[in-house]
Amino acid sequence: MPPRRLLPLVLSLGLLASGASVPSCGEFVPVLTIPGRDALWLWTGPAVLEVRRADARWRLLSTRGWRTLVAEGDDGGLFYERDGERHRVVAVTGAEAVRGGWRLDVATDEGLEGTLRLCFRSARTLEVDFEPPLPGSVEALGEALHSPPDEAIYGLTERLRDSPALSPGLLDIPADDAFPVEVGSLDRRGETVEMRILPTIAMYAPFYHSSRGYGLHVEGTTFGLFDLASSEPETVSFRFETGTTPASRRLVFDVFAGPDHPRILDEYTARVGRPFVPPDWAFQHWRWRGELDFGEPAEVDGVPINAEVADDVLRYEAFGIPAGVYVFDRPVFPGDFGLALWEWDEERLPNPPEMLDALRRRGWRLGLWSGTWVCGSAPGENGAEALRLGYVAPGRNPGRPPDCDDLPTTSFILDVTHAEARRWWQDRIRDFVARWGIQAIKLDRGEEHIASEATDVWADGRTGREVRNDYPILQARLHHDAMAEVYPDGDFVVMPRASYTGTPTWAVFWGGDTAGSEFFGIGMGTDLGLRSAIISQQRAAFMGAPIWGSDTGGYYPFKDRELFARWLQFSTFSGLMEIGGVGSRSPWDMPTEPAFDEEMIAIYRSYVRLRHALVPYIAAAARDARYGMPLVRPMPFEDREDPELRDRWDQYGFGPDLLVAPVWRIGERSRDVYLPRGRWREYWELEAVVEGPALVTVDAPLGRIPVWVRDGAAVPRPPEMPPR
Repeated sequence: MPPRRLLPLVLSLGLLASGASVPSCGEFVPVLTIPGRDALWLWTGPAVLEVRRADARWRLLSTRGWRTLVAEGDDGGLFYERDGERHRVVAVTGAEAVRGGWRLDVATDEGLEGTLRLCFRSARTLEVDFEPPLPGSVEALGEALHSPPDEAIYGLTERLRDSPALSPGLLDIPADDAFPVEVGSLDRRGETVEMRILPTIAMYAPFYHSSRGYGLHVEGTTFGLFDLASSEPETVSFRFETGTTPASRRLVFDVFAGPDHPRILDEYTARVGRPFVPPDWAFQHWRWRGELDFGEPAEVDGVPINAEVADDVLRYEAFGIPAGVYVFDRPVFPGDFGLALWEWDEERLPNPPEMLDALRRRGWRLGLWSGTWVCGSAPGENGAEALRLGYVAPGRNPGRPPDCDDLPTTSFILDVTHAEARRWWQDRIRDFVARWGIQAIKLDRGEEHIASEATDVWADGRTGREVRNDYPILQARLHHDAMAEVYPDGDFVVMPRASYTGTPTWAVFWGGDTAGSEFFGIGMGTDLGLRSAIISQQRAAFMGAPIWGSDTGGYYPFKDRELFARWLQFSTFSGLMEIGGVGSRSPWDMPTEPAFDEEMIAIYRSYVRLRHALVPYIAAAARDARYGMPLVRPMPFEDREDPELRDRWDQYGFGPDLLVAPVWRIGERSRDVYLPRGRWREYWELEAVVEGPALVTVDAPLGRIPVWVRDGAAVPRPPEMPPR
């Protein structure tokens, strides 16, 4: 008998698990607990869970249309591994109704029994909690779900795909990051995706959305792997290692009944933590340089300061470009790797008080690079002090001075699982930002050179295979809490590149070292880094990271002026607009010809001005980011029923009323744009209304990015028209 026909009977019998004497499955949710001879049901209103007794297979249905959202296949289901052999759950042998769900005894093909708890944490969030038999000797746990051939899978990583590391164990950067290739889209179907954070495009979450209308999130931080219909064409599965704690020896995952993507994100962020939303000024543009050079200072307001900082300040004034957030990237501290002491390097940056005052007078907010690398072996330096106090993480050559390097021979990572070490580093951050009025932290690394072996035991007793994915969360919270001590009103922002489940609660993000040229800037220029950033931002949106930006032009030096122009346009319509990287990003001092590029100055100025004009629109949209709704909205957010939008990665919504279609390929001067249902106007000229759905071909001169506005929407107009 289908569940919808059972409802009148259930209501008349009053089979509601809600009495005080009934054991609890967790937070109480009004759930109808329906026992049957062949199956068990949980009914919340918008969702129904069915569990077959004979084989313990479950499925989740939406009561809107009575569609199956997700189900275990006949050959799938929960599994665990012991002594290298995989075992499956095969039947329900006992059932107890508890508040919010069922507690089930389940038989396995090993001849032993485990426990399965199925609890609704909200009307749309189902928690699956599987404890295998003899959990202490179980090596891995997982689940296999039925996946129809037309199901799309979104999320999991911002990186386009897994690829081999350049040098495993030494330089774990995947080869695709150094030599980008034209692969990947929104849909991950057909891939395997490892849950082990690798530098430098380092945003991960064991959380995906399905085009069928559900989301799924696996709890914990141990290493895992998602197989998205790669090994078996109609199966999506995931497998995670066990760890040292009782919680890591059971499999816990949440299933979110949408069916729409914003609702899935609302449920997900309610479960793992609501995202941090920065103050409005953080949506202005950010300006930084990969490295501020030594050299003869230049005067600003009669005071000698670093010549490159002076160049930024004075050229902005000369060309009428508004001030935003100025970030001092590493190295600006003295000593080993520019991280030995929490004080300004006055040889590189003379007269820091006057320099910062000159920036503030012109309207700049101030930002600073940070990380949790403890460097330097001289007495009093951060590394030596951390080593003396026992605050250095396990890793290479323990006990040796923690001298920092991109290719390490010693450990110089702060053990952020050590409570006293966290407090020690947090105090240093707090004191420095309070003294100098720093309101933004660009938080780097946090996924690189982390001791990650089972033999690496951290201060809290966990191994490196449990801590590596947790490290970005702990690092981001440490910096967030330091800033919150100085700015209890929340007038600050932390922006890391590395993330795992829950990191968005403490920070917003930038997309790591995307490529403007191949092989760390040594090789030829490429436009594929911009292509990857367009997709990465939308991947982040599905992952519950609603505010994201990228290094305009790529982190490594760009080698084509068109790429810089197109990336400026993309960054204007991103969650964050930040302009910086290795090599010049100054349109008056281009690494391409002409060096003093008048057309590029005009493009740069017009898009920075436009970005600042859009801040009220962006800040208003960011209010929904508190519930996971991203600023950049992939096309399935607009209309998940339109098959044309299912994997259309090269255009996206920006806030509620703009549709943006970046041009990424060098040399292109037109492109197709698909307008979804509704009425749309071209943003630059507000020409005639186009009724969607419609595919249109639009001109895209170098100075213009195709943008459309929903007819009737109040969106700020450009302060000036970019050059055509």
